[in-house]
Amino acid sequence: MVARAADQPLTKDDVRVLLIGGASGEKMITLIQGRGVDFQMTPDLAKKFHDDGASDEVIEALQKAGQKAASVKASSPAKPEASSANAAAPPPAGSNPPAAATPSGGSASPANSSNAARASAPNPTPAGSPGLPDPSSTQIQGIIREFAEKEKLFRAARDNYTYHQINKVETLDPDGSVDGVYEQEWDILYDDSGKRIERVTYAPQSTLQRIMVTEQDLDAMRNIQPFVLSSDELPEYDIKYLGHVKVDEISAYVFSIRPKELKKGRQYFQGTVWVDDRDLQIVKSEGKNVPELKTKKGENLFPRFTTYREQIDGKFWFPTYTFADDKLYFSAGPVHIKEIIRYTDYKQFKSKVRIIGVTPQGQPNAPTPAPAPNR
Repeated sequence: MVARAADQPLTKDDVRVLLIGGASGEKMITLIQGRGVDFQMTPDLAKKFHDDGASDEVIEALQKAGQKAASVKASSPAKPEASSANAAAPPPAGSNPPAAATPSGGSASPANSSNAARASAPNPTPAGSPGLPDPSSTQIQGIIREFAEKEKLFRAARDNYTYHQINKVETLDPDGSVDGVYEQEWDILYDDSGKRIERVTYAPQSTLQRIMVTEQDLDAMRNIQPFVLSSDELPEYDIKYLGHVKVDEISAYVFSIRPKELKKGRQYFQGTVWVDDRDLQIVKSEGKNVPELKTKKGENLFPRFTTYREQIDGKFWFPTYTFADDKLYFSAGPVHIKEIIRYTDYKQFKSKVRIIGVTPQGQPNAPTPAPAPNR
């Protein structure tokens, strides 16, 4: 007999998925106290969990749970190790992604509105529960290859769409009142010769006083925040499977994404993506662009953001809304910022992309998941 998945201690990855998914402090503390943890807290772990959204109360609960686990382990007599065929491994816990605000004037048609709900509504079921088995390690690698191929097709397809992008950055004072605003809107379209261009349609004078929007920030708005991980970029990232979660009408595989190497002059995405387990396309990404730039000439820091996608024209999941609410810790002091990006009015301009199925044999992209492996 093995312990039920719900009774297994939380791992570090379980905690991170819950935090990144938006689990409340009260829920976190209840889970920590009920299930315990299988690790010891360190200052580095505490910082990572803080960055992921953990409150001081959650950190304290994790520290107490880690100490309790250590004391139980020290007082328990040694037991013979179970064979690897029968040992039970704790599955990753599911996340609870926050609901996306529906962008006003969004591009999705009424037929697509259900897809927006699929990507953002709560009601999660933890990974490892009935109907949500974890794929095998071989299947996981196949899933990664397939969604990266579909992301490559998506990037090519999106290049054949025109759309409107609204960018807004606000700074907030200690009372939470807005004390500076940057706004800029772009039309992404084609000129008479068919060349893809970006035309600024609205750009009032910035009132930001404590920060300024840099070229790296604008590049992030164009390329990092509407994150696309295609097969071309796959070798540049370490990708780790975190769990299989259910969110309202969809279920999704959750992956941690980290750059293998930070090359000079390049910006990368670092965070977590949710991949629809039927379409095998990214429906949500949460993280930040790295590295942060600190030189003698100044500091360029970036907020943690969440980007939601909606299905457009029944084919691909397009980014429609990005939101950030974070504190940037400059050497002169912290600055609280909010950032909102909306992508609207998607219209297909031309298409040289042939939409075909990208389904390697034996990969679980059907509505019925593959059976869970023996552990």
